[in-house]
Amino acid sequence: LSWPSAEAPVDVRFIVSPDLEALAGTARDRWNESVRRFRFRSGSGSPCDLGDGVVTVTVAATNCGGDSFGGALAVTTSRWFSDGRLIDAGIVVNENSVARTNEAVFLEVVMHELGHVLGLDHSDACASSGAGTLMKSILVLSQARLDRPQTDDIAGADFIYPSSGSGEVPEGANSCAVTAGRWDGSALALFPVLLILLARRCL
Repeated sequence: LSWPSAEAPVDVRFIVSPDLEALAGTARDRWNESVRRFRFRSGSGSPCDLGDGVVTVTVAATNCGGDSFGGALAVTTSRWFSDGRLIDAGIVVNENSVARTNEAVFLEVVMHELGHVLGLDHSDACASSGAGTLMKSILVLSQARLDRPQTDDIAGADFIYPSSGSGEVPEGANSCAVTAGRWDGSALALFPVLLILLARRCL
């Protein structure tokens, strides 16, 4: 999955806390500072509207379908064409989780979810541990928080969006690309104590 223009508009205005809104903007900027070609830019959209082409980041008690988070830190929902061209996405952070009350966790979670938005899978979905990567599926709260994409996360993004030609994540890379058709519903990523739910919807 990838954005054909190698960019996606992101709207963080619907986060009720000014501090968390600023951190969501920082999460967007950290990806822009790290990768070669792909860019998140500012946009203006509507929360839970997966037809406006704008990625919204919100904090709420339920996800966009009105369902419970079931202990999840955040839900990312994406829409794409059958050929893998991404159309839209939305991120909802669970307001009843540690991601709402701990700014360092919030920053890491939003950066992780933006990694899914640009097309990255979990780093440990590629037959490796994912240790030390932003895109790992396991978040251990006792470990130091990540405040930016790591080398492997950046390599994955740069292979999806190369400077020229079409990219493919190389064999052995941890942060692999999400491929069209891979997600046919919802997938749970188990945290010790916490969950991240990644939902992808295909047109």
